[in-house]
Amino acid sequence: MKLNAREQLVLVVVLVIVVWIAGVVLFIKPSIDAVRDASNLLSDKQMELAGKQQIIKDDENLPQEVDDAYAKATETASVFYPRMIQHEAATELQSQFDLDGNGEEQEIQNLNLSISTITSANIYRYVYTPDNVNTSLDTIVSRVSDDQQTAEIQTSTIDMTAYSFSFNFTSTKKDLMQFLENLQTNSHRSLVVSSLSIATVGDNEDDTEWTGSMNLMLYMAPELPKPEDVDDKKAVKTETVDAVEE
Repeated sequence: MKLNAREQLVLVVVLVIVVWIAGVVLFIKPSIDAVRDASNLLSDKQMELAGKQQIIKDDENLPQEVDDAYAKATETASVFYPRMIQHEAATELQSQFDLDGNGEEQEIQNLNLSISTITSANIYRYVYTPDNVNTSLDTIVSRVSDDQQTAEIQTSTIDMTAYSFSFNFTSTKKDLMQFLENLQTNSHRSLVVSSLSIATVGDNEDDTEWTGSMNLMLYMAPELPKPEDVDDKKAVKTETVDAVEE
């Protein structure tokens, strides 16, 4: 069948359109999709890079922050006694009874010291949270003084290990008061009187002999590992894992 010129032109146009559509479907569209996917991936990676750069920037002072946190934790832990066995704890308490430190005679006579096994104990941590926090400008504008602000007390407990002591004692008023004062100035301030009972105060003079009973708690904190020791242990553990994998 012979096509005239017009039909041939129409056929050519149709073929061109078909080839163009096939090119779009088979080559151009996949390329556009690939470019779009690559652009999205690039954006994601750029955001990831920015996030990691911010993390690196935030961690620039991390070694100093770790040292500061360790120093602060060590200072807090120094208030507590280190972990010790029963005999050491009893000896520590006995040394507190020797008020002048000469070791010759105990000014406070403990008659029947009893010590518990090591036990778990809770201490309370108090946090004061203002319920109306104003900046200096807020205070000026609203004419609110600091005295008008209130705060609520939030408590949380911290688990500690401790020994409990109980005993009857004889002592002069002066020596007992000195013993209680020493507990407040002791470098480890975690030897705490939980209860104190005095049979009679008598004349209530410094040399008056008192008898009574007392209960104390000796709180202990574990020794904190130094940051460099923790890093060394991690390094040894990593080397061990690598050796096993090899």
